[in-house]
Amino acid sequence: MISEDVQLLLRKQRLQLRIAQQRASCLGMLEEVESVLATASQLRGLGANVSGLLREHSLLGAALGGLFLLWRPRRALRWLRNGWLLWLGLRRGRGRVQAWARLLGRLAGLRSVF
Repeated sequence: MISEDVQLLLRKQRLQLRIAQQRASCLGMLEEVESVLATASQLRGLGANVSGLLREHSLLGAALGGLFLLWRPRRALRWLRNGWLLWLGLRRGRGRVQAWARLLGRLAGLRSVF
């Protein structure tokens, strides 16, 4: 019976080591996600700064947009189409992203970045 106890203790120890390794790998993945979310937050701030600048100087924004449209009409229309699709996708996916960010934040013990 003593050997059964020893076997159970060894099995318990192996399981605890495996759990510790899994926990470390999960934390590594969460750190990667955190860096991606931080980058997204920085891009969001940059976009807010640019949009604020263009709102303050709307004539400048319209002039730059017009020049780009005249210089490269196909590329400008492609950018407009891609921007429109991105905006639609972000509007539709915003709730999902916020839910995932809250979940990941709870798992990592971090605050939400959104």
